[in-house]
Amino acid sequence: MLKTQTLVTPGVCRICGCTENDPCFHPDHGTCWWADESQTICSHCADPEISADPATEHCINSKGGKQ
Repeated sequence: MLKTQTLVTPGVCRICGCTENDPCFHPDHGTCWWADESQTICSHCADPEISADPATEHCINSKGGKQ
């Protein structure tokens, strides 16, 4: 039986796909930052309250709005 392995790319959030040049934004917290040393999850996805807040916009440059 083969196991599936998820490839994680450093510098790309594994949850929303944001990057340093295409960050998430929240009006109270500003743009996101890396929440782990391997740069695979952003601060806004790592925090359940920020992630679930309707005011949070993911990948503001490429998606132009809320996910």
